[in-house]
Amino acid sequence: MASSGCEDHAGQEGETFLYFAYGSNLLTERIHLRNPSAVFCCVARLQDFKLDFGNFQGKTSERWHGGIATIFQSPGDEVWGVVWRMNKSNLSSLDELSAWVRKKTVCHWSIKRS
Repeated sequence: MASSGCEDHAGQEGETFLYFAYGSNLLTERIHLRNPSAVFCCVARLQDFKLDFGNFQGKTSERWHGGIATIFQSPGDEVWGVVWRMNKSNLSSLDELSAWVRKKTVCHWSIKRS
């Protein structure tokens, strides 16, 4: 039986972090392009948020001229995605990839398994 990336990481807590992904970062191939340390952890639901396309400035992607997946707080809604365990050395590549994201909130959550 395969284990998830959330297990068996004793001693690595200071070197890794959990990243909730949605949109194109759901794809293994996509996340590994700039974040090779990413290991699938689990499917997850982010409560009281909603998926939208665009960004906080209402702009579209300069690359494909379409909407950019984003999330915003919305009581009662939920966003499904995945959680990746990543090495902290990949933080800068996430920032570059998501330069358009308004970085004002850091969420801390616990993973509940059913």
